[in-house]
Amino acid sequence: MSKNKNLIAVTMGDPSGISTEITIKAWIKKNTNLKFFLIHDPVYVSRVIKKMKVGLKVQIINNPSEALSVNKKYLPVIPIKIDAKTQLGERNYSNAGAILQSIDMAIDFAKQKVISGIVTNPINKEVIAKKLMRFKGHTEYLAKKDKKSNELMFLLNKKMKVIPVTTHIALKDVAKKINKKNITKSILNVDQTLKKDFGVRKPKIAVSGLNPHSGDGGILGKEEILKIIPAINECKKKGINVSGPYPADSLFRNSNIKKFDSFICMYHDQALIPIKVVDFDNTVNYTAGLSFVRTSPDHGTGLDIAKKFVASCDSLLTAIGMALNIAKNRGL
Repeated sequence: MSKNKNLIAVTMGDPSGISTEITIKAWIKKNTNLKFFLIHDPVYVSRVIKKMKVGLKVQIINNPSEALSVNKKYLPVIPIKIDAKTQLGERNYSNAGAILQSIDMAIDFAKQKVISGIVTNPINKEVIAKKLMRFKGHTEYLAKKDKKSNELMFLLNKKMKVIPVTTHIALKDVAKKINKKNITKSILNVDQTLKKDFGVRKPKIAVSGLNPHSGDGGILGKEEILKIIPAINECKKKGINVSGPYPADSLFRNSNIKKFDSFICMYHDQALIPIKVVDFDNTVNYTAGLSFVRTSPDHGTGLDIAKKFVASCDSLLTAIGMALNIAKNRGL
């Protein structure tokens, strides 16, 4: 159990985008049960607060426990430095190191169990790639830091949970990357995650096909016959309630959303499009399979609106609440 139960570390994300804004808004809007602190440059955060014209000040803290006693009129911030020339809406490659430092500090706090979990604000992969070659995204980076190989990208809201077998790869590579082994591993991990992290006693899992009409018996592609069906059958033998492959164009009907606890899809957009259509503002990205709890709002950096201060903090608040719920289920 964490030393500071029910406390979440929020990373700064890309400071040129909307992350600072939505964190400020989340602090103002949050209820008393949501306890978090921000890892960011306090000078920059204060600048953004001034531009937003909100009644809030920054309080620098040196360790997570200090956040628990901070007045709501003060946003607790563990300080790191970013480029002094950083401007909202303007990509700044010099901040790549600071963005990663914010993530790394949050990970360290979580692994030391001095917090219940972390919430990562949106980052720009192109910016990070200037510092870290072949950077694919939070999910892969966190798994490498945690020395795990069974991580899963879980997207969820109050209505549904979706999981892509492949994540940040080109569409042309999906068919080559999926196989019986990684589909089987995904099904097994989803079953365990639903039980451990979400309290679902007997999960019902649906698996999508890869090809139109799930291949039409091999006419439109043989991945279903050679890879997906064998994985489903193997998991059924292990006692898992899993079915499919279902054609992706008809899988997300309301009746299925009510019937199944989760949907495993073959690639990124196959999973993310339906869940974002259902509830964009309250969808959360959760990385299953890590030794610590990590969630994030499921939207981008919003560089195009960063100067307008019109961004919604709803997804961030939902991500913080979700992290606390998962931590509670885990006993953290």
